[in-house]
Amino acid sequence: MKKIILTVVAILVIVSAGLFLKKQKESVANLPTAKEYSKSIDITLAKKEQLSQKKEFLAQVLSSKSANIATKFVARIKKVYVEENDKVKKDQLLVALDDREILATLSSLKEQKKSLQLDVANAKDVLERKKKLYEIEAISKEAFNTSRAIYQTRLSALKATEEKINQTKVQLQYLNITAPFNGVVGSKLLDAGSLAPASKVILTLNSDDQKLNFMFSQNDKPIVKGQKVFLGKKEIGEVTKIYDDARNTLLVAEVKPSHPLPFVNKSYINIKVEIDNTDGCTLPLNALLHKQEGTFIMVYKGGKFHPLKVDVVLENDKKAAIAPCPKEPVALASEAKLSILPTYGKIIVNEPYKYEK
Repeated sequence: MKKIILTVVAILVIVSAGLFLKKQKESVANLPTAKEYSKSIDITLAKKEQLSQKKEFLAQVLSSKSANIATKFVARIKKVYVEENDKVKKDQLLVALDDREILATLSSLKEQKKSLQLDVANAKDVLERKKKLYEIEAISKEAFNTSRAIYQTRLSALKATEEKINQTKVQLQYLNITAPFNGVVGSKLLDAGSLAPASKVILTLNSDDQKLNFMFSQNDKPIVKGQKVFLGKKEIGEVTKIYDDARNTLLVAEVKPSHPLPFVNKSYINIKVEIDNTDGCTLPLNALLHKQEGTFIMVYKGGKFHPLKVDVVLENDKKAAIAPCPKEPVALASEAKLSILPTYGKIIVNEPYKYEK
């Protein structure tokens, strides 16, 4: 009896297990089929074009010529004829200094000259008479020599006075200060009525034409004469000079603008110097994958992405020139995403991305 009960229980357990497994299979069969996971990626085509590499510098706008207008002599300023930012022409009168003292000196010297001219004329007459007397031995040689010495002394005094007159006239010219070149008045430091000591700056003058100076340190791609210079995207000139003297341990370069720049003298602007360029095959920087073995790009071929090792010929802040040049589309993504592209399953490739030059 007991054996029969155990057999019935075993059969019930087996039947229950079979029914449970059948229900589980039915539940699994009724589950929705999993969709295949896919990713999208941007692509682009390499371009043949010229690539430029530029480096940014802080440059100072300066006048090609600057002059400190000052007096050679101590004098009081009679009049200043210009103001700040006035444009002036070469030889235009800028400053007039008080000339009364020099005019008085000049007048006195001219009177001395007249007196000395009379003395010289008298001494000459005496010398000529003494010469005739000496020739007939009417006077001694000593008397003749004395007369000749008096004449020479008075003639020397006359020449010295004439030289002083010429020097005074030159000084008088210095009291009327004119512009040494065409330019613009920078600063006016003294005005009418001020006493101008010798070499004290009265005003500054800057030439109309400009130059740019910037400091740099030499590296593997040096700054040299002839390199193009840009302000924003616009070319404004080229490097024309490298100074022999360093400033604060840095070298100094000069740029000659091709046209006037709308900046005041001694202001600062950011410029870019083209330090290198090449004609080649270019791609955006986000096409590059840097690995320990070198630089790679991911080319799309046969429905999959494949790594291609390339050499970077030149690089700027947007693009890189590479070799070899791929004919197939190239992936654009972060380096993390590029590195796992070959392991992706189904990939949706977007339309080729057109990047700007």
